[in-house]
Amino acid sequence: MKDGVGGTKVPHIRETLDEMNFLLKKRYECRLIEIIQNPAEIEKYKQGLFNQWISILGSYREISEKDDRKLPEIPSEYIILGALAEGLVKIVLFFNKPGDYLSIEQRDRTLGKLRNKLITMIKEQKKEPDDKKIKELSDSLELIAMLRNNFIHFPFYFHDDYRFMWVFFQVFAHLLDKFSLWEYLDNSDVEFIKRVALNKPTGIKLLEVDLYEQ
Repeated sequence: MKDGVGGTKVPHIRETLDEMNFLLKKRYECRLIEIIQNPAEIEKYKQGLFNQWISILGSYREISEKDDRKLPEIPSEYIILGALAEGLVKIVLFFNKPGDYLSIEQRDRTLGKLRNKLITMIKEQKKEPDDKKIKELSDSLELIAMLRNNFIHFPFYFHDDYRFMWVFFQVFAHLLDKFSLWEYLDNSDVEFIKRVALNKPTGIKLLEVDLYEQ
């Protein structure tokens, strides 16, 4: 630790990293375990998670609703949509069984690995009776994970398809609907998600069956 202004001690970045690792992996995780045992606290925490999710959705809406969408903005859109997809999958799993979710190792809480847990849970709870839709959801999440990983690592080149955005919102609407989570969103966000999800692109279909239908 080095000396700062007035003789105060300023931690080196290594010490800061060690402290953050401790806080994120130990103290905050223990605090979460306490929260999930208190019904009132966990409801507040759940709404807080959705407030974060809604804030990220707002960032996407700011870009997507502009009249002059520019090519350099495309990576930003995918990065935001990837965060929304990963966040929603985590929220669904956490809401279902908070204790089971917290027992998952931090390194395994990635979209790619959580996708399999989500699909297994949907099958076990019979949330979706249509096997085709379950397969389409799994494949859609695999595509989303690939797009997210590609764009977040600042690609020198990328493949964009106007139908990809629709797939993201098909997944969002499907999960929000199947797990009865619409109530956590305000009407404006609900209408936006449903509108994009139902605005099926023309041309060759990416999905054999739509995940979300009105």
